[in-house]
Amino acid sequence: MFFLNLSAGEFLALLGALGGLVTALYFLDRTRRKKIVSTLRFWTPAHSAEQQQSRRRVNDPWSLLLQLAGLLLLLLAMAELEWGTRERLGRDHVLLVDSSAWSADTAAGTRETVLAREKVVAGQYLAAIPSNDRVMLVRVDGLTTPVTPFTGNRGELRSALAATASSFSALNLEQALSFATQAQTWSNGRKGEIVYVGARLVEDDTSHVSRPGNLRVLTVDANRENAGIRSLSVKRGERESNSWQATVALKNYSSSVRPVRLLTQFAGTRFAPRAVMLKPGEQTAVEYDFVTHTGGELIAHIETEDGLASDNRATLQLPKGGPFRVAVFTDRPETLRPLFTANWRMNVEYFSPAAYSTTKFDADLVVIDRFALSTAPRVASLWILPVKGQSPLPVKTLVKEAVITNWHGETALGGGLHAKEARLPSAEVFEIFEGDTAVASVAEGPVVVARAATASRPKIAAVGFDPLSPALKFEITTPLLFANLLHWLSPEAFRTFELSASSVGGASVTLDPSERAERIRVTDAQGISVPFTVRSRALQFFASRPAIVHVVSDDRERILSLTLPDVAELQWTPPAEVGREVPPASAMLPAAVDLWKWLATAGALCLLAEWILFGRQRSFRFGKNAAAGRGSVPPGSPEFPSRSTPQSHNPQPNTPQPKVMAS
Repeated sequence: MFFLNLSAGEFLALLGALGGLVTALYFLDRTRRKKIVSTLRFWTPAHSAEQQQSRRRVNDPWSLLLQLAGLLLLLLAMAELEWGTRERLGRDHVLLVDSSAWSADTAAGTRETVLAREKVVAGQYLAAIPSNDRVMLVRVDGLTTPVTPFTGNRGELRSALAATASSFSALNLEQALSFATQAQTWSNGRKGEIVYVGARLVEDDTSHVSRPGNLRVLTVDANRENAGIRSLSVKRGERESNSWQATVALKNYSSSVRPVRLLTQFAGTRFAPRAVMLKPGEQTAVEYDFVTHTGGELIAHIETEDGLASDNRATLQLPKGGPFRVAVFTDRPETLRPLFTANWRMNVEYFSPAAYSTTKFDADLVVIDRFALSTAPRVASLWILPVKGQSPLPVKTLVKEAVITNWHGETALGGGLHAKEARLPSAEVFEIFEGDTAVASVAEGPVVVARAATASRPKIAAVGFDPLSPALKFEITTPLLFANLLHWLSPEAFRTFELSASSVGGASVTLDPSERAERIRVTDAQGISVPFTVRSRALQFFASRPAIVHVVSDDRERILSLTLPDVAELQWTPPAEVGREVPPASAMLPAAVDLWKWLATAGALCLLAEWILFGRQRSFRFGKNAAAGRGSVPPGSPEFPSRSTPQSHNPQPNTPQPKVMAS
């Protein structure tokens, strides 16, 4: 027999303090009583004798005993008195339920999933452990997620177990066991078992993972006869703006040869089916080339008989294709043509300056070469030597025989421009404001300026000299300057566009050597930033559930559709000494019986009995005394009759007798 909440010293101290207080109140309540008498002449000796006699005993000893008994029982209940030994007291167990991608696998010929069988085994374990044991239910896959705290409420545990669903990530066993060990360390109860329930299929090698000594493994077999789509990737073709290249990676996870029939379609158009024979453990890639200028959904689907259907289908949403349209207004098209033909993704049309106000054109970028406009374009524009007074950027001054002193290589627009002493026969010096970027400057100020877009105007870039003049056309900086300006004005025309559908979990993207980590943005479909790291030219991040992630750098955009399950391929073999069966209920029966409920009930009954037997009499007596006090006459009042007048005392007939209130 032992206490859970209090030590023996604490219990005795509380019992002595409260019991002594109750007893003292009983003696104090019986020592002094109010009485009304006519005189104190003969009262004082009798009063002293009664007071001395009252202090020697308690008038209601059974009432005091009942109150002390009720107090003792309630204190025993508060201390949680246990009958038995501490060795088999309630323990804290951690129940790890495998909800990884393999838990959605079904047995051959049935529709029962691995997770459904896991729930049955977990329920059997909950039924076998003692009722006073506490359990924390944890869902484990790529992440370890505690579903409940340590609780003895079996209804709460079974409800949380029934609500558990299969995820798309693979099992991270090392993280799950580490969390379970820490959870038992943090709890205040006795350490119980760490129980893993699942198919034992993990994403990484577990030979280095430490095994807790209190581990129990309840295995639920998976079918593992599965072949699926590992990834689906699409990128633009290298020769035509409307061409696409698609690659479907197929994987056989089973131990036998599996025939697979691959069906692919885009925007309702079906491609020719492909028949693939996959060897055990083999992964192969199937490629498609197609041309389209419209957007749509690319679907890859395989026909195979297996138990895991979540990796049999992959989809990607392709954006609308088409070249980037450029309208060039110039009177020297042959001179400008070499600057635009290097990028085949641009569709360039040339117009005379006079045609600007008369010709209807649909363009994404407008180039204005050395003439004035009455109205500025509504799209991004590049101005070459604009006319002073009608320039989109204010011209501060005109200079002759100027030398470019700074190419502003600290900005992306000035990247790669390092030529020194480039002489300009004539140049316009622009006035810049907040938000403008100077690309090249002479001593008097900037001569190449880029202005960012706002809500009311598009992007604008202005070159204050003629880069194609005879003195400059052969300078190496001329094509680089145009390339930087066009890349800034129309990044879509230069950006490499890639889409891929891959598995949930850890994702890795190989970066181009020209991509800088500080200029990479990773966001989800809602535009919320996704944490990532860059190691050895590889960008890495983690997604625990299906998501669409955008990875954007200066000249490259990748859209990752993480919608396929991360199917683990490694089989975990637990140590031979761990338990592998649900323990029998008789082996885990508690040797300690919890008594606090019965003690609390008995204490409440003692107090109730004391009130019924003695409390109502006290209430009646107090009420009667209060009524008597309200109806009594103050001492010395003539209306008060004499109560105890000795015979030797012979008062006058009409003399009023005083009355005295004594206690």
